[in-house]
Amino acid sequence: MSRRNKILLFEEYCNINEGIQSDIKKYIKKNSKELNSLADNDEWETIYQLMYTEFDVLPDSKKGKELRQTFDFIF
Repeated sequence: MSRRNKILLFEEYCNINEGIQSDIKKYIKKNSKELNSLADNDEWETIYQLMYTEFDVLPDSKKGKELRQTFDFIF
């Protein structure tokens, strides 16, 4: 793989990551009261399950893992 292809792939990754971050931020803003209440009661698995349902992904899928990691970073 040439260096140029690696750079393009990295740039594509950054664009995808920014899209996930934007979606997660909107989700948190939309559901902030419920998420804060659940977090106060340490119901993290419920929080994650709601997020997986909202984004229609499986928890063990690549996208599910990316969503959870991004959510943990932001929230």
